[in-house]
Amino acid sequence: MRIRNIYRAFIASLIVSLPLSSFAKRYDVSLLEVATCLKTAQPGDQIYIKDGQYEDIELKWMGIGTETAPVTIEALNPGKVKIKGGSTLRIAGEWMSIGGLYFTDGYAPKGSVIEFRNEKELANHCRLTNCVINNFNPSRRDQAYSYILLYGRYNRIDHCSFTGKLNLGVTLTVILNDERCLENHHQIDYNYFGERPVYGSNGAETIRVGTSPQAYTSSKTIIENNLFERCSGEVEVVSIKSCDNIIRNNVLLECEGVIALRHGKRNTVNNNLFIGHGRRNTGGIRVVDGEHQIYDNILVGLAGSRFFSALGVMDAVPNSLPNRYCQVRDVKIYRNTFVDCTNIEFGTGKDMERTLIPQNVSFTDNIIINKRLKQPYLAIDDISGILFKNNKVQLIKDYTSLGFSNETLKRPQLPDDATIRINKGASWLENRKALSLTNTHKRYNISPDDNLADIIHFAESGSTLILAEGTYSIQQSIFIDKPLIVCAADVTHKPLIRFNGENPDNMVTIANGGHPVIKNIIFDGTLESGKALAKAGISTSPDMIQPYSLIVDSCTFQNFGESGFSPIKGTKSTFAKAITIKNCFFQDLSGDAINYAAEKDDIGRYNADDMLIENCSFYRLLGSAINIYRGGSDESTAGPYVTIQHCNFLDCCNKERGSVARLIGTQALTIENCNFDNSGRGGASIRLDEAIWEKIRIASCNLWNSGKIRTNTSQAVQGKMYNICPAYSDPEVHNYTPASGSRLQELHIGLKK
Repeated sequence: MRIRNIYRAFIASLIVSLPLSSFAKRYDVSLLEVATCLKTAQPGDQIYIKDGQYEDIELKWMGIGTETAPVTIEALNPGKVKIKGGSTLRIAGEWMSIGGLYFTDGYAPKGSVIEFRNEKELANHCRLTNCVINNFNPSRRDQAYSYILLYGRYNRIDHCSFTGKLNLGVTLTVILNDERCLENHHQIDYNYFGERPVYGSNGAETIRVGTSPQAYTSSKTIIENNLFERCSGEVEVVSIKSCDNIIRNNVLLECEGVIALRHGKRNTVNNNLFIGHGRRNTGGIRVVDGEHQIYDNILVGLAGSRFFSALGVMDAVPNSLPNRYCQVRDVKIYRNTFVDCTNIEFGTGKDMERTLIPQNVSFTDNIIINKRLKQPYLAIDDISGILFKNNKVQLIKDYTSLGFSNETLKRPQLPDDATIRINKGASWLENRKALSLTNTHKRYNISPDDNLADIIHFAESGSTLILAEGTYSIQQSIFIDKPLIVCAADVTHKPLIRFNGENPDNMVTIANGGHPVIKNIIFDGTLESGKALAKAGISTSPDMIQPYSLIVDSCTFQNFGESGFSPIKGTKSTFAKAITIKNCFFQDLSGDAINYAAEKDDIGRYNADDMLIENCSFYRLLGSAINIYRGGSDESTAGPYVTIQHCNFLDCCNKERGSVARLIGTQALTIENCNFDNSGRGGASIRLDEAIWEKIRIASCNLWNSGKIRTNTSQAVQGKMYNICPAYSDPEVHNYTPASGSRLQELHIGLKK
């Protein structure tokens, strides 16, 4: 009996010593059965999800594992468990690992796509790995949510791919508004953050850790070994708003933005690689507040300035609240290498509010190589609080200053593209920026008897639609949701489009996927008996989320008889990457001719990034010829970029306090060689509301019997202005080319042929 008891005790002790995984169960289930399995799952259990496509589901998973025996939930075949439609995932519990899921072509109907919490229960020691979230957007780009909200402590997100985010909101947010989330030690590593186009507003960061109310709480989040490719939603690609975080060994490839130490202290940025390839607004590191360490980073070909600089050490607000700009103090910047970067700045952001210079900042043992620059950095303000020591430079010529030595320096050897991408993101999805689909070159010959709207709807992407002479009457808007060229068969006999629908609508509406080129077409807004007026010639769909582009060349817009209707208009919450309007004629309009002023919230939002308006004439307008608006003082974006050149404005916007060209908040603006004739008499020919940092240039314009140029600063008008009575080649047929031998022609002002 005693021997038997000893044997039983030995067996029991042996069982106790065995790992729990020896008794782990395996479940092969559908996605919808996972939650049921988790109710009885024990540490070490493995749940495998069968292939399938699921739509409109709310997943709430809670499980309890251990460090040595986590509960594992994986797609049986990674990428083959597709989650679409209005779907979300909530994770809570301890020691769970989730992998292989594919969220695609859907949206989050409530909250964010994935959250590391389920109601009041948080996730700790949980892992999301080898998953993808792609194109998970609402119908409107101004509806805000994140792809991921990271709550709890000791969670890890690794080897995931996050792509196709177009709506407002941070891609991945670390939440600190709960005591259970502080000093979290989260790890965000080996992920691929794919292209995020310029959003045109604050609130489009790729990663944010905390918010300004948590500026002085400790997060201790590690962001490492990730690839950020063209993450350009706003100036802050990675926004740190807390303390004690580490950002290291990441690659930022052609990102129009920076790693921003925006709020908080004791953050470390080291061993990151920034590659800009000279792309506009590509940046590096921006520094606010104190006790940070920035070292061993390599920054190459960054072309940004001010807040987008390769290095921007900011001026601060005296006695600042935490959510403004606290003084840069006790910061060490050392052993960094800057190659062909346009801007290293000290005192960035200096203005009437930000007047407090950096203090006790050391800039030591750095390398600066740029054979186009005469000096290694820009001193925007007093730099007496910065110690320069043992820095090496190779510039266009020798540079003499304490703390710098001139040497022949070797450029760093950069990894090739394949090396940069390896082991980043989900293993089953290529982490490369998608190439544009090859468009067809099919041509459609169209007559006025054809149904123009139907032909455009069914036309292949990239096709050219050639309109014969005649009048095209349309009863509803023509939707363009693909790259198309619409042009005249004979440029001397332009086809005319006229709206005669029952309800007001656009003549042409650009929808998601639309990139139209429209040439040599007449848009006529004349009201037909018993019919509704067109409300715009070319405009945008109100539920449009994708950025678009538009080229309008040699078109005429006439007879739009309502003040709210515009020939060319961008609507609220839509965004154009590029707008080109050239060689066009606008006449007899009651409203604005070109209107990109739909964002009225004064929080820095705007409707188009790059705008070129050239060689256009505007005649007999009650509204503004050009109305572009970006309100507020937010500095998270760099646009819009606007160029207006060789344009004529005749008898335009003479009402009291009116403006021929109303250009509010344009960050970069050039107006040159334009002619204002009997325009803006009751208000202004050009009305600006520019800040001192905006790049504004008005030059070589003629103002004859016209309103003044109204500006906030003295730096806008940079070239000579004229007051010459214009003579035109043939004004009777609206040819406002300067007459041969006239003074305007000599000055090259006005419409060019």
